[in-house]
Amino acid sequence: VLKDLPRIEGRPGASLSPLDFDELERELRARHVDEITPEDVMSAAMYPKVFDDFKDFTAQFGPVECLNTRLFLEGPKIAEVFQVRDQQQRSQQP
Repeated sequence: VLKDLPRIEGRPGASLSPLDFDELERELRARHVDEITPEDVMSAAMYPKVFDDFKDFTAQFGPVECLNTRLFLEGPKIAEVFQVRDQQQRSQQP
């Protein structure tokens, strides 16, 4: 499987430099207007470009997590009727 690639001995992340999660959280709060959760910090630590792109997208288009996957990826069909819960309704869910 490795062929000519070097073999990694030990834990793969051991060679990475330490990450200050508190500092990363401060940077994210300064860069994005949305609330930053602990899950956001972890996402940004693992996938920084993807996280920034997602936050920029949601800042422009709103909370896309309200859409089901097909509507988000394909868009609605012509004359299709669908329901979307907004932030206020979602926060009132039990």
